[in-house]
Amino acid sequence: MAQCIYLIDDDEAIRSSLSALLATMGWETKAFESVQCFMEAEPDVQNLNGCLLLDIRMPGKSGITLLENWQQMGSTLPIIMMTGHGSIDLCRRAFKNGAFEFLTKPVDADLLIETVGAALEQQKLSQQQRENQADLQAKLATLSAREHEVMALIMQGKSNKEMARDLSLSPRTVEAHRASLFARLEINSLAKLIKIYGGLKGTT
Repeated sequence: MAQCIYLIDDDEAIRSSLSALLATMGWETKAFESVQCFMEAEPDVQNLNGCLLLDIRMPGKSGITLLENWQQMGSTLPIIMMTGHGSIDLCRRAFKNGAFEFLTKPVDADLLIETVGAALEQQKLSQQQRENQADLQAKLATLSAREHEVMALIMQGKSNKEMARDLSLSPRTVEAHRASLFARLEINSLAKLIKIYGGLKGTT
């Protein structure tokens, strides 16, 4: 899915000028006058791809309130906060709640482009990591219950002989399970097993 910049600001002039600026970089922008309008148009925030340019103070639900709820809503979309009335406390509150950046209005054009570019790159990397994790989990799901047991013992550093004793199997049978799980996970060494799958949930 192509990346998009979601712009929420109650000032129509700002929406127009920022959308025009971002268009010069070839970026698609969707502009909204309020948090409510954004949520109605894009209810599935978990699957949005790009970044969010968000004004802090607006009528109705404020930008800072949306930011504070953002992670609970399951979205990883980076949020760049904008305000014409910045304060140290507001800035600290924004970063505490996971803001990608905090910009004061009038926003410098070069700084905005640089910040949006960095946010889009972070989102792209985050998306790739999630896809990689999903791919690894799909491979794990192909293992049999016994192969999962063997894998857990391998992760604990057990030898084939120790695994055979723990599972009441012959060393040759353990070796067969080990070879099978390596093939299913598309790896060819113990080092790769630990490096690629060691931190995944359900592997130990």
